Amino acid sequence: LPAVASTGAVTPPAAQAAAPGTHDIRVRVSLDPDLAARARLDGSATVFVIARPVAGPPMPIAVERHVVSELPFTATLDDADGPMPTAKLSGVDEVELVARISRSGDAAAQAGDLESAPLRVRLPAAAPVELVIGQAR
Repeated sequence: LPAVASTGAVTPPAAQAAAPGTHDIRVRVSLDPDLAARARLDGSATVFVIARPVAGPPMPIAVERHVVSELPFTATLDDADGPMPTAKLSGVDEVELVARISRSGDAAAQAGDLESAPLRVRLPAAAPVELVIGQAR
C-alpha cells in the first residue's frame, strides 16, 4: 500500500525506503566435516561472509569477517556491514551470498581458499540462510 505523508500526499511504493531491519540477512555458516578433516586449518584463518548484488558490479554490498575457530556461527548482515556508504543492503532486492575461508586473510578470492557454493537470496529473507563451506577454490 502507498504511504501517506503527514501532508496527505501519497508516496508510491517504489519510492518508499525499506523499513529498518527488513533487509538484514541471518546467515548460518558451517564447515563441511569431511573438508575440515582434510584441510588442516589454522583457527585464526579469516572467514568472510559476503553478500553481492545480483545485478550490478561484483563489489560486495555487505561483508562480515570472522575466524575459523568461531565455526559454526551465525552472522547478521545489514547496512552497517557495507564496505561503501553509498551502497546499502537495504537498497537491493536480491543478493548472492558466499562464505569463504581465506588462508592469507585477504578479502580477494585466491586459489586454495575454501568456500561455500554461492546462494541467491531474495530480500527480505524471513528465515536464516545456510552456507556450508565445502569446496576448494
